[in-house]
Amino acid sequence: MKAYVSLFKMHRDQPVDEVFAHCYPIRGDYDEPFALVARQTVDGVDAWHFHQQRFKDKYANQAYPKLRNYLNYTFKRLVALEQQEPGRFFVESADGNWITFNTGLQNAHGADLMAIFEKYKPRPGMPARETPDWVFKGCYAPGDRNYQGNFGTKQADIAWYSRDSRDFIFDTEYSLDRDVFDHLFERAKERAGLPNFPDEVVRNYLRGALENLIPKIRRNYKVAIPVFYVEEQRMQLLLPFSSASNVNEVSCFLVERDDSLRTYRIKTIFDLDHAYFAARLITRPDRDWLNP
Repeated sequence: MKAYVSLFKMHRDQPVDEVFAHCYPIRGDYDEPFALVARQTVDGVDAWHFHQQRFKDKYANQAYPKLRNYLNYTFKRLVALEQQEPGRFFVESADGNWITFNTGLQNAHGADLMAIFEKYKPRPGMPARETPDWVFKGCYAPGDRNYQGNFGTKQADIAWYSRDSRDFIFDTEYSLDRDVFDHLFERAKERAGLPNFPDEVVRNYLRGALENLIPKIRRNYKVAIPVFYVEEQRMQLLLPFSSASNVNEVSCFLVERDDSLRTYRIKTIFDLDHAYFAARLITRPDRDWLNP
């Protein structure tokens, strides 16, 4: 498997050889292929839209940003895994004209949704042009005739992100570093809703927010949400905190476990949409707090 950079083209000037597949519009609508996938999922279409107005506004020019992000980063993870274990995460048809991978999503009947692609073939009489290697043809369950006609009973494995169960749960016997903000401090002031307050006021507010987190996690382990941080290709955890000026304005600390010191260190601070994108790769986030 070639080391593609993205599943679909991410921007107009992206080199074609970095892109795995092209997605043709349906009835002239380039968003309709994603709408079809969203409607198939057990989550339903609404789950792939933002609910808070500030995120609706932020992504107003992009349809189904949650789904696009999920599919793209799931694909990138599968490419990395396929290079380690060829033939396990991508399955080709016997004639080499079709390829599929497991999206990790399921339909309403609990069946996996397999993304199917046909090898790009220029139409007779059409001028040659640079295109991605594959063309997206939709998502189908393994029992569907559209799937079995090309792949039989073969199925690709879903992406995995960690074999260490400790990566998924916050260990409340560990401490949480409450004094490491340094390069994050300006961002922390903004996320805390205190951009114009003295630094010491902000530090006290953030220390208090961190101090209250472990008791909350002891009462509800789902407060700490596992994520695969794509930039560093590793598992970490998200811990929420509210803005002092608006309790409904939630951001979160991204923390990393340090086993040698039995502590969690703050790596960065995410806005809620960024947090959702990272968490959705692992599982459907619970509605306890991560619901942008």
